[in-house]
Amino acid sequence: MELLYKHALLKALQEHLGAEIATMRRLALDAAEAATHEDNRPESDKDMRSTEASYIARGQAARVLELERELSLLGVIDVQEREGGAIGVGSLVRLSSGGKEAEYFLVPSAGGVALQVGGNKVQTLSVQSPLGAALLGLSEGDEAELNGPRAARSYEILKVR
Repeated sequence: MELLYKHALLKALQEHLGAEIATMRRLALDAAEAATHEDNRPESDKDMRSTEASYIARGQAARVLELERELSLLGVIDVQEREGGAIGVGSLVRLSSGGKEAEYFLVPSAGGVALQVGGNKVQTLSVQSPLGAALLGLSEGDEAELNGPRAARSYEILKVR
C-alpha cells in the first residue's frame, strides 16, 4: 500500500513539473517573439525594450532547462519500502517540530512542492536543502537540528516509510 502511495506522490510531482515546463516554454517563446517584434525596435540608442525582452526570454529558457533536469532526476528515485529504516532519497518522513507535524517526500530535486494525494498533504523536500541534508541517514526517533539565523530548530523523526 505504501509503495503505491509513494508512486502516486512521484507521479503527481512529475505531472506538476511537466505542467510547469509547458507553461515556461510558452512564456519563453512569447518573450522571444516580443524581443524581435517590430514594436520593440529601439527608437533611440537608450531604448532597451528589445534587450530587456531578450533577457527575459533567456532566463525563461534557462528555467525550462532546469525544470527538465529536475524532472529527469525524478526518474531515478527508488521508492522502495523503508519502514523504520534510514532516511534516503524516496523516503516518506513524518516530522514534528514546535508542536506541529508535517509529512515530507525526500527527492533529489524539485523541493518545496505541496502535493495532495489520497487526501493527504505532503511537501517535497530536496536532499540539497538544509533540512533534507540533515535528515539523510537518520531513523525514526532521531532528531535533526538546524541552526537558523535566529535560533536552532529541532525536528523529531516520527515515522520513516
